[in-house]
Amino acid sequence: MIHLSPVSGRPLLADTPHSLAAGRERWPVIDGIAYLRAGSEALAAEAVRALDAGSQTDALCLLLAENDRWWDQPPPPDAQLRQVVAQRDTLGLRQAMDLLGYGRVGTYFAHRWSDPTYVAGLGLLDAHWTEPRSVLELGCGIGHYLREIGRLGIAAVGGDIVFSKLWVARHWVAGPAPNLVCFDADVSWPFAIDVDLAFCHDAFYFFNDKPHVAACLLAAAARGAVLLSHIHNRAWPNFSSGAAVALQELLHLFPDATLYDDQALTLAAVTGGVPAAGGRLDQVEAFAVAT
Repeated sequence: MIHLSPVSGRPLLADTPHSLAAGRERWPVIDGIAYLRAGSEALAAEAVRALDAGSQTDALCLLLAENDRWWDQPPPPDAQLRQVVAQRDTLGLRQAMDLLGYGRVGTYFAHRWSDPTYVAGLGLLDAHWTEPRSVLELGCGIGHYLREIGRLGIAAVGGDIVFSKLWVARHWVAGPAPNLVCFDADVSWPFAIDVDLAFCHDAFYFFNDKPHVAACLLAAAARGAVLLSHIHNRAWPNFSSGAAVALQELLHLFPDATLYDDQALTLAAVTGGVPAAGGRLDQVEAFAVAT
């Protein structure tokens, strides 16, 4: 993977152990997580200044306080952020998420391993597994799937717009193996990559520029597969954040894809069966795509 500037598109090279640079443009790297979020250039510059001054804690607290545009809660107090940084080697996952102000999302993440939607993602991966040697997961959150992929010894890259989720993935869930990048996929893809599998679970409907994101996923896995699970159906009444998608939009973005009712994937994963594709997809709660 080659890191690229989210602003200029120029290749980024390490100019210090804690930063990537292209000319005078610099971006922070903490715990091996590259922060390349377009639109947050001022925050990135402030974090780099803190790192240059030898204060990783100050830099971390700056980045840990930022969230995505859908989140409706204020950032946690600075004292909480400093506590989670100081005690990261002794805190449990749920304690860390509480201090980071995850609220209801923390409850979801804590129980995600048994959630039917998570099982659907496993079902989709199982149904279309091609023994990939490299995987990109977009919207990887705190790294549930990266953990499973890592157990197979597969090279993985995880990307998310929220730095704190990647930091939790690094320290509590996925471990040191995945290459992690914080970026806004709606705006820019700050890396050049070629993988066998591009995967996105319970996140694609959050993107505003879905054609752009779809094109980037297809390009990243041009020689492999693109799998998207749990994409909320706009025709189904739900109370989720994000921008749900209509069936015809998905068919336009992925004209050669196999489409599933997400629930069929959960059922197949639980029973050990083969998921049934197609059906009355206009009436389902969420879609899945394999291409």
